[in-house]
Amino acid sequence: MKYIYLILACLFFSGCAQTSVLMLETSAYYSPTSSVDIIGEPPKRPYKKIAMLESTGPVNTPMTKLLESMRQKAMTIGADAVMPVQDASYQQQQGVIYNPWLGGYQTTAGGTVPKIRGIAIKYSE
Repeated sequence: MKYIYLILACLFFSGCAQTSVLMLETSAYYSPTSSVDIIGEPPKRPYKKIAMLESTGPVNTPMTKLLESMRQKAMTIGADAVMPVQDASYQQQQGVIYNPWLGGYQTTAGGTVPKIRGIAIKYSE
């Protein structure tokens, strides 16, 4: 029985990347898009910044998973491209927590918590 709780705890803590959105204009609405480009520099064609995005994942999540999470969220808000602008990753120290399901203490993983910030853009017609 204890092994079931251990498996559930591992699944709960493993999670996946999550992206939060801050729309720059609260009254603007854009239809969802079917594809979003990830670009490394401002595009040469005219565009408008529509949102700020921030993706975070559990310790040691690859940056590609964060970028894919950012892309998926950008599609829902109607962006045409995402431009990552800041790597805000930070180090998390190993810790100890009490687990009431297992009836004891467990160590939490230490390592790099990945976080990336970006701008969602909409190309001008």
